Amino acid sequence: MKFNTLALAALVAVAAPAFAAVQTAGNLGDAEYVFIATNSAGSYAQDLGVSANFIDALNGGTSFTQSVAGAEWNKFVAFGGSNTQWAIIAAQPLDVGFNPGEVNAWTTRNVNQALGSIQNSQSNDGTNNLAVHFFDIDSRSNPKVANNRLASAFGTLTYSDNGVTSFNGFFNARNTVGTQAEMVYLTPSNDVSDASSQYAVLKTFANFDGTNVTITAAAVPEPSSYALLVAGLVAVGFVARRRKA
Repeated sequence: MKFNTLALAALVAVAAPAFAAVQTAGNLGDAEYVFIATNSAGSYAQDLGVSANFIDALNGGTSFTQSVAGAEWNKFVAFGGSNTQWAIIAAQPLDVGFNPGEVNAWTTRNVNQALGSIQNSQSNDGTNNLAVHFFDIDSRSNPKVANNRLASAFGTLTYSDNGVTSFNGFFNARNTVGTQAEMVYLTPSNDVSDASSQYAVLKTFANFDGTNVTITAAAVPEPSSYALLVAGLVAVGFVARRRKA
C-alpha cells in the first residue's frame, strides 16, 4: 500500500499532541520503539517510550525491560485467539526519497526472514504505513498517557495485521512468544526504487516472554551513530551505482 507523500507529511506535522505520542520524527535515531502483539482475534500495541538511539547506547550485556501488564493487555487477552506473535519496530520517515537515511526503520526480524530481500520502495512503503498506523493508535489510546497502550479487535482500524508487522508482506518482523529476535536497521540504498534496501544487523536482541518486553545489548556499541552508519550506506550505494554504470 502506498501513501500520498503530502498526506503523510501532514500527519507527521500534527502528530505531536500534549500526550506522549510515538516519536516518528526528530533527528535520525530519535524514533521510538513500539511493541506489537497480534493474533487472529486482536492486537495490542505499546509505546515503549525509548528511542533507537537510547537502545543503541546500551552497554554490552545490559537490558531495557518493560511490562505489558495492565487493563489494555487484559483486554487483548480477553479477545481470545491463539498463536500470538510479537514484534518491536520504530519507524522514522524523514524525507520522501530512496537515499540512505531518508526513510528509516529499526525492527525485529523473524528467525526465518532473509536479509537483503526487501526493495527500496517496499521498505519505504512499509515504514510509511507503520508511521501512519502508530499515529492512529496514539489518536485512539485512552487515557492519553506516557507509553500509550491500545488493544484492538480484529477488523478495527488500529488492528495490527500481518501486513503492518511485515512491511506490507515483504519483511516479517514477527516471532512467537519466547523466541529471541535479532534486531536490524532498514533504510533505502540509493535512488532506484526496485534496488535492494540496505540493512545493518544491530548489536541488540529482543524477546517477549508473555509479560515482559526485553531488549538486550549483546556487545559494547562501537563509537558510532546512525548518521555514520547512513554515511557508510551512502558510500556503498555510490559504489554500486558506479559498477552498474
